[in-house]
Amino acid sequence: MEAPTRVRRWGTATSNVVRMLAIQGHPTTQVALAAAAHVTQPRISQVYRLLESAGIDPGAVASPDVREQLAGLYVRHHRPAVVAETFWFGLEPARSQGHRAVDRATTVGARPVVSADLGPDLVAPWRTPTLTVVYTASLVDLEPAGFVPAMGRGDATIVIRAVSDGTLLEPWEIGGTDSLPLAHPLQQIWDLHDLGGEDRDEAARRFLAAIGSSRDGVPEVAS
Repeated sequence: MEAPTRVRRWGTATSNVVRMLAIQGHPTTQVALAAAAHVTQPRISQVYRLLESAGIDPGAVASPDVREQLAGLYVRHHRPAVVAETFWFGLEPARSQGHRAVDRATTVGARPVVSADLGPDLVAPWRTPTLTVVYTASLVDLEPAGFVPAMGRGDATIVIRAVSDGTLLEPWEIGGTDSLPLAHPLQQIWDLHDLGGEDRDEAARRFLAAIGSSRDGVPEVAS
C-alpha cells in the first residue's frame, strides 16, 4: 500500500496573500501587496516563488484560469486556524439563520463572516444551503438568537468556528444590498469542499465561475 501523500500546510501569511491575489482584477506590485498584507516584500517574493513552482504566474491574477489554479492550491494547502467550534440548529431558511447568527455574533463583538453553504448561494445559487459555517473571533452562544445546540455536523444548520487568524475575518467586499458579511471567496470554496458532496463540488465550480466572470472578482449578491 502506498503511503498517503503529505501536503505541506500554508502559514496564515501565505494564505492571506493568496486570498488577496485571487481577487485582484489587475496585476499589482510586490511592494503594494506587502503593504496591504502587512508583511515584508521578501515574504511576498517567497509566496510568488511558491506559486511559480506550482506553475502559476502571479502577474496574471486577472485570468479566470489563474483564479481557478489559486483556488485549487488554497483548498489543498490551507487550513483555517480554528480554536474551537460549536454546532447549532435552526428551523428558518438559511438566509434568515445567517442574519440571526451574524446579528448575535456582532452584538458580542465576535466579528463574524459567513462562509458556505450560504455565502456561495447568495452569489451563484445552485443548491439549497443546509449547513453554513460562520467564522468568528470567539465562540458565540446562539441560544439567545433562537438556535438550539446540535451534536455535530449531521444535526446542525450553523457551525460557529472561532479562529485565531484575524485576516480570515476581514469581510469580502461584494456588490448588492445583502448586509451579510461574507468570508473571502477562496475560504467559501474551501468550506464547500470541506463540507463535502458532489453537489457542493459543482456549487464551488459555479461560484468560482461567477467570480471569474465579474469585474475585479466582485459579483452582485443574488436577490
